[in-house]
Parts: sequence; C-alpha cells; structure tokens
Amino acid sequence: MNMTIRSLSLTLGVALALAAAASLRLAAAPPVTPASPPATAPAAPPPSAAPSEVKAPAPTPPAPLRVIVHETRRETSRGIVEYEDATLLVIRTPEDDVKSFTKSRVMQIVRLVRPRPGQRGTVYMRQGAPREGVILKDEFDFVIVDVNGIQQKLVREIVDHVRLEPTFEERYESFRAALQPQQYEQRLAFVRWLFAERRYALAKQELDALTIDAPHLDNVAPLRRIIDAQIALEVAEEERLAHPKPTPERPETPSSPSGDPDALLPTTLLTDADVNLMQVYEIDFNDPPRVTIEPQVVRTFVESYATSPLMPESREERNRLFRADAINVVRLMFELRAREFYPEIQVKTEPFSLARFRTWVHDAWLVPTCASPRCHGGVDAGAFFLHHKDFRHRRVRYTNLLILERTKLDPNWPLINYEDPRKSLIVQYGLPRNEAERPHPIVRGWTPVFRPTNPRMLERTIDWIESMMMPRPDYPVQFDPPILNTDPASETNDPAGDRVDR
Repeated sequence: MNMTIRSLSLTLGVALALAAAASLRLAAAPPVTPASPPATAPAAPPPSAAPSEVKAPAPTPPAPLRVIVHETRRETSRGIVEYEDATLLVIRTPEDDVKSFTKSRVMQIVRLVRPRPGQRGTVYMRQGAPREGVILKDEFDFVIVDVNGIQQKLVREIVDHVRLEPTFEERYESFRAALQPQQYEQRLAFVRWLFAERRYALAKQELDALTIDAPHLDNVAPLRRIIDAQIALEVAEEERLAHPKPTPERPETPSSPSGDPDALLPTTLLTDADVNLMQVYEIDFNDPPRVTIEPQVVRTFVESYATSPLMPESREERNRLFRADAINVVRLMFELRAREFYPEIQVKTEPFSLARFRTWVHDAWLVPTCASPRCHGGVDAGAFFLHHKDFRHRRVRYTNLLILERTKLDPNWPLINYEDPRKSLIVQYGLPRNEAERPHPIVRGWTPVFRPTNPRMLERTIDWIESMMMPRPDYPVQFDPPILNTDPASETNDPAGDRVDR
C-alpha cells in the first residue's frame, strides 16, 4: 500500500512538472560562471563610451539544456531538461522517453555546455590531468577540444565534465562595470589587461581616455609606444593580406638555364630573429639555456606590468631584477604571459630539446635520407619539401623543423604527433612496411630508416618528440611550407600506399 502511494506521488509530481515545462524550459538557461577579473585587472571601468569592438549579442532563444545523469556507477541517463527545480529533475531522452529524478538520490548531474566560437575552457577527465584549450563541442558521446592547434576527440566515458571560461566580451563588460573614473591606477591596469589580451585598439582607446583624465600619470609613455607598435604591425598585416604580392609562375619543366637543379628549389628561410623566437618558446626552466636581456628592456617590462601582483612591490626588489640572472626575468615574463617582450630575449645557447632535434634527428637521418635531391629535397618533392643545402646552418635546420610542424599531408597523421610520438608520420614512414600502422608508399629507392639493427635511432627520435615543450606553443613566426609541383604518382597521392605489402 505504501509503495502504491509513493508511486502515485511520484507520478503526480512528474505530471505537474511536465505541465509546467512548456513555460519553464525556455526560461531555463545554463549556469554562467561569474567572470572574476584577473589579478592584473582593476576593480572598476573608465568613463569612456563603450567601444564599437565590443557589441552586445543579438537576443536569441536559449538553447535547451542537456544533461547526463549518473544514477549509480553503472546506470546513466542523458537527455534534454524538461523541468527542474531545487529537488526534481525531468528530462526527455533521445528515445523520447521522459524520466524524472530526485536530485538527492543521484550520484552526479553533468550539464553539457554550448561554447561560443573560439571560447576556451577546461575538460576535466575522470582520470589524469585536465586539458585546457578551445572547446569545440560538448556532446552526449564525445567532447572535442583544440589544444594548441591539435584537435582531440575524447569519448565521453573518460570525460567528467567541461567548464567554459568567460568570453572576452563578458570579462570586458564585467571589469568595466566595476571601475570608477577616479581610479586611475586601476584603469591603467585595465589597459594592460587589454594589451595582454591583444585587443590593441581597445587598449589605445582606453589609454587615450585615461591620459585626458590623468595627464600626470606615470608609466604611460612606454606602454603607449608598445601599443602603437602592435597596432602598426596589425595594419601592416592587414595591408599585406588585402594586397598580396602576385605569386611568380612556376617553371613548366624542371630545367634551369644555369644547369643547376638547386636553382629551381625554394630558398626562403627563417630569419635569425625567427630562430631566436622559436628558441625562446622552447626554454625549459629545469635545464635552461643561457639568455641575456638588455637593461632597457627589463625597465620597460617592469614599468608595463608595475601593478601586477606577480611583480615585486618594493623599489629595492624591482631593482634586483636588473642584477638578477636573466633567466629569472624570463620566468617572470612567462608567468605574466608578456609575449610582446619575448622577441627581446636573446638565447645564447640552444635549448635542450632543440639540440636533440639537431643531433638525433635532423643531422642524423632526416636530411641524409628524406632531404636528398632524389627525394623530398629535390624538384619532385611535391607537398613535402625539405632543405638540404647548407643543412648544418641553424636557419636551414629551424626552417625544416617548422616545415615538419606545419606541413599537412594527412589530416589523421601529422608529421610530428606530440600526443602519440610513435604515430608521427616521420616515424611511421621510417619503419619497415610490415611494422608500420601507416607504411611508407611504394616508391623506387625507398628503404626504412629505423631498422631492427639500429633500434637506438628510433628510440632517440621518440625521445626528442617527447622532450619538446608541451602543451605545444604556436610559434608567432610567419612562414608557409613550400609546395613544389606535385606529381600525381607521388607518395602523397598514391591511394594504394597504405594497402600494399601490409
């Protein structure tokens, strides 16, 4: 009898919930984590008018809430929320069934998120470290996250939940709404935060307004120079994209008037500044290279981030930065993500991981085997070209490294797979065909690099990949891998390449 009464009560509760669902489910919205200003951001906004760059989004009907309900360790339900209050949750499953749950009796309710384009967040795993990046999808069966340009599709069974970071627009409005016109130092910190977010036009606008209200404020001139320089770079890049230089036509036949085959090969290399910047991004503080920074750069850096809680407070402590080992200043720049100062760091000795690339990979087997004139170093290289001339020069070596990182031959098989080094295409193509998951296509003259008689070469190649900085940085270096005339019969277009001699 008691069981019957409880069942009728639950049924009645569900019925009442569904009756109210039509009006309530559209009003329901996913919980938004309030934006908390970064430590460097002020507590309040300048009186200047809201800039045109930040626009309020047009009102749209809220999307239905999706949840995964873990009833027990083995029982899970998923669906769209039909009704919810403090104690009861009613969902409609993909099979169009209606289920109700008393919240206090379930183990966990996971609320799926709907990220905006480019919105960052954190994927919390059931085991292992969380993964931070741009959240692309949060679905019932999987989560897709872009970590430093590499998309990872994670099955739902290994994911606990996803948490989105507030968007820039949300944080901007939150910080601005907290500022008062007379809070000059906080407004200056607000400008520095905009600069750190690479919103240079906004930073300039807020700094102009602040300069009018507080012309006596210190530390403004160096910050203005840096902002103006970044805006000039953006304008130059927009001009370059709007008016690209015409690409010279490629020769129809691989012949040169001089008779030198190398005269037909690409010659564009990274600059010394590009090489230095790549070395900066690969600095490992557990085994750092020798670096130097000019005193004037340190001074401008200290002035630009003077209000950050990470910066020493007293004048005496800040003066010590000028006498400290330069690697300590670099560490502080990294902690503040002061990327505008990275090009000013001069790396005098090669970082550990890049030295491994030079000795264990590039000079040991990549150039002698893959970059030969009859292979990927010649006029028939196709979509994957490597420089072989003067290959011991660091500009050539770092250019080849960037080619390995940015050349896309197969969307599922990157040339360097930092998540699973053995699945790197340069490893797979170097293995004997009967040992590779993605064997090298059949081409005349090819022989495996990683032979059973020399296992150390394969071990060192994988060790090098694992030693590179993770998560992978996106080098701010403008460079596109060269593409030569592609032969339809080349290995990159051979559909039978991974089916023969398996």
